[in-house]
Amino acid sequence: MKERFAKLLLGEDMSGGGKGVCTALAISNAITNLSASVFGELWKLEPLSPQRKLMWRREMDWLLCVSDSIVELKPSLQEFPGGGTFEVMVARPRSDLYVNLPALKKLDAMLLSILDSFHDSEFCYADRGVVISDNDGIEAFPSSSTSEWPSIRQEEKWWLPFPKVPPSGLSEDSRKRLQQCRDCTHQILKAAMAINSNVLAEMEIPNAYLKSLPKCGKDCLGEGMYRYLTADQFFPECLLDYLDQSSEYTTLEIANRVEASVHIWKKKILKKAFTTCKGWKVIMGWQS
Repeated sequence: MKERFAKLLLGEDMSGGGKGVCTALAISNAITNLSASVFGELWKLEPLSPQRKLMWRREMDWLLCVSDSIVELKPSLQEFPGGGTFEVMVARPRSDLYVNLPALKKLDAMLLSILDSFHDSEFCYADRGVVISDNDGIEAFPSSSTSEWPSIRQEEKWWLPFPKVPPSGLSEDSRKRLQQCRDCTHQILKAAMAINSNVLAEMEIPNAYLKSLPKCGKDCLGEGMYRYLTADQFFPECLLDYLDQSSEYTTLEIANRVEASVHIWKKKILKKAFTTCKGWKVIMGWQS
């Protein structure tokens, strides 16, 4: 644990050469890596193993304990033993952590409880392309419309397990429970995204990031995307057809490029507005 905290404090640069990232980014990367190791291969609706659940909770507590030292001073009234009150400054968690961190912990607990609810399901899983013959009355169905099982090479996501349900289908209660879990999970996602959006909206953009951006938004977007966005008639469908969205990584890269170009354009607009305002002040000063 000491080694992990040292890695966080050094910004993942264990050489101590000062080339590491900021502590906040190091903690964010550590949480992302932990999430990938625990949930990265969770392809089935089933409870987490006790070992993985313990690992997730223990290491998240380690990483989040850093927030105990992120405090702000707030005035508070305290009473004298003999009567009367006096005001003192007391430390409490920073306002955004005080509000959002308990909410995120609650959402995390809700997700784990949803997974735990699948301990006794009417369905099970089998590897794709493998037909299991048994006598329990459960039958596997291929995902394609043909009667034959698709080959692994023909499957886009061949690594995903294939769900098996009873020949008569799921019971009405099981269907309702699955729908409730789906709706609840969707609400959890919306709540987490709302918290993330609010936090990002309140954050100041670091000057180091702004200085690292190109001078022109066109350089961020690329010739093709810039041409589609600045056309006299903008058609979103044409732009989406042009963009490479074959994977999550390429889609994220596109979003980052658009976001960077927006920052560049905002910076130019603010600079232009400041120059115009300054010019008007000079003119008004001459007239007075």
